[in-house]
Amino acid sequence: MTENMMTSSDQQPVPTPPSVFPQTPPIDSERYRQMLVRDGERRFREWHQAFLQYQQQFQQAMRGQ
Repeated sequence: MTENMMTSSDQQPVPTPPSVFPQTPPIDSERYRQMLVRDGERRFREWHQAFLQYQQQFQQAMRGQ
């Protein structure tokens, strides 16, 4: 055995890493649903704004021909 390898008798327990997420209480299903609805509305607004800009550019290009 090489000197870098540990035998079963001299192994130390692996420390548990700190949690990536802070300990927060769980959220209830209604609050989670509301969060999802708000996120969906935000995503739709972003998509719709991009679509309207694209539509406007397309219409201007069609008028220019």
